[in-house]
Amino acid sequence: MSKQKIDLEFEMNTMPGVLYKYVATPDGLAKWFADDAASEDGKVYSFLWHKEISRAIVLDSAENVFIRFRWEEDDEEDYFEFRIERQELTGTYVLHVIDFSEEEESDDVVRLWNFQIDNLKRLLAA
Repeated sequence: MSKQKIDLEFEMNTMPGVLYKYVATPDGLAKWFADDAASEDGKVYSFLWHKEISRAIVLDSAENVFIRFRWEEDDEEDYFEFRIERQELTGTYVLHVIDFSEEEESDDVVRLWNFQIDNLKRLLAA
């Protein structure tokens, strides 16, 4: 079964450098994305959720712009990405979350990302 691409857009009330630290560093990701996060080499991240560890490989990144991961167990073409873009018209910054899911799971994946990004927004507002 082929997976479908999900591209979600969230307006963020912060600067790219601050946002990038929350989406691209283990310390930042541990505050909103997972119960804990770590990386020894900056190329493989370990995420802890409810005593279960999942590992993701950093495929590519550009500081203050984007970071792309692939779960170790996923197919080569699947990834999830955080991309920061400036909206020219308003001057605000948007966080794109790009992910892939099976069609029957896409609503659950969207709900999960909405919940996670709400956590991030609350953290940034504090």
